[in-house]
Amino acid sequence: MPESGKWDDFILRYPGIIVSGSNAKGTVKLKGKWYRLKVMCPHFPKLQEAQLELLLPQQIKFTRLRYEDLEADWTLYDLMENLPQLQAKYINAASPNAKSIEIASSNIYSEIAALYAPQNYLLELNDACSLLRFSKFTAYEQHHLQVELPTLRITEHSLPDCVPWEEQLQKYDNLTAMVQQFHNYLQDLQPFYENFADIDELCYVVQPTPPVSTKHNWRLFVLRERVFIKLVLSDPFAPISSMSVQIIGPTQAVEELRRTLSDGLSEWDAELDIHKNLLRIFDICYFPMPPGSGWMDVDGEVNISEQKFCNICYSYQLEEGEIPIVSCDNPQCTLIYHAACLKEWFNTLTDGKDFLSVSFGSCPFCKTKLSTSFTELLANYFLMIFE
Repeated sequence: MPESGKWDDFILRYPGIIVSGSNAKGTVKLKGKWYRLKVMCPHFPKLQEAQLELLLPQQIKFTRLRYEDLEADWTLYDLMENLPQLQAKYINAASPNAKSIEIASSNIYSEIAALYAPQNYLLELNDACSLLRFSKFTAYEQHHLQVELPTLRITEHSLPDCVPWEEQLQKYDNLTAMVQQFHNYLQDLQPFYENFADIDELCYVVQPTPPVSTKHNWRLFVLRERVFIKLVLSDPFAPISSMSVQIIGPTQAVEELRRTLSDGLSEWDAELDIHKNLLRIFDICYFPMPPGSGWMDVDGEVNISEQKFCNICYSYQLEEGEIPIVSCDNPQCTLIYHAACLKEWFNTLTDGKDFLSVSFGSCPFCKTKLSTSFTELLANYFLMIFE
């Protein structure tokens, strides 16, 4: 068995190769052509007792190279550099056992070579030649698509999670068509992302935790003190028709604002994006910005408010990014909580006799009930109490 260090230069020269003991396999590009090969070289780099096989991605074996076709003083490096000429020799010999080892045009590795040419994205191949990643698409730099080779199974993508993109894209049996369709989706989703653009830039988005991913199809942002708007676009291809808007906050404020929203939706302006329509509906110039941003709040004053800490854990942001937004219906109570902290608080009361009748769903300090508008937000945490 050769010392592993002897293969280091070989691995650097052919980064698609993986070495294990005296065996090496992988995919390499030689003189403009892709080759997938398997090598056994027990006396590396000498070719004594060595074996080399060329394979297609489907693992179909080809004729082994004959020693009489090699120069006496060749090493494995020489063999690699002369592989294209050897391939041609086998083809021209028309041997009944010889087959073309050139990657055909319908082959995945030939497609990869062709896909390197365009300049409208960045293409990256990992060292093992097992993962191919397309990223930095022109005009869509935040997006990426990653596939496993040679199966073309999608392992990562940047499209919204609410659609089964893997199922849609893997209907295509070749890489070129898959990448083209991914780019088509990016173009079709432009209105979806544009409707979120001003909200992400000009509003105080509290969930999902900023910076918001391209995979999210919803936003929870501040409307006024202790009141939030939850916007969901269920169908990325029809953002306006699939839109739902929910007001979250103390009951009295929510009831008033829901009526305002209902009346305003009937006068929706199709020429404006969602952000501008919501400003019209609530008759405001700006939504509040994050604390310290320097932007004006809904009353026209500069927003320089301090971050409000959770009155259970006495911190602002949890490790998962959650900030305190849950409050009760008592206008005299200014306390606010993380949903996760409330879950823990209610868990501590499970053995108390007043748990279900008084404490559950009530402010931990003033005992006023929490608004039902927080139900959806708290549902996952409350369900955990009874597990």
